Amino acid sequence: MSFQKTISDQILLPIKIQRRLLAELINHSLEDDPNESCGLLLGTGDDADELHRMSNIADKPISRFTMDSDELLKAQEKVNKTKREFVAIYHSHTFTQGYPSKTDIKNAVAVASIATRHVIVSLVEKTRPVVRAFSINGDSVVTELVIETDGEPYRASD
Repeated sequence: MSFQKTISDQILLPIKIQRRLLAELINHSLEDDPNESCGLLLGTGDDADELHRMSNIADKPISRFTMDSDELLKAQEKVNKTKREFVAIYHSHTFTQGYPSKTDIKNAVAVASIATRHVIVSLVEKTRPVVRAFSINGDSVVTELVIETDGEPYRASD
């Protein structure tokens, strides 16, 4: 079943993340904990089929993330060679809920040319990580997206 959300005549399609990628997202987040993890989801359209880990080079990686620019260039080359695109940017929140912070929103607007979809893994409960996805437009409007998978639907409340 496919879900769609309509916001002022704009249809936001769900993001599709394979279940193995959800597991990789959570694993990467737990491995980097207590620092925030970050990376890119690659694929086509709204369908992510590959996770591309990035190094977090932020001054305070425990509460912020900054992707390494050299790694970002290599990821762009990979995307160009494989005729794919950046489906989403992902990162973790190690001590807060999985909702974009003011800093996340400001940064999302600045990198809108790379991706407008963002996936956040919350590790507030280390034994029960929660993955949520959002669209953040150039006007800083945050809209939660439905996460579809290649299996059972993923719900953050599960």
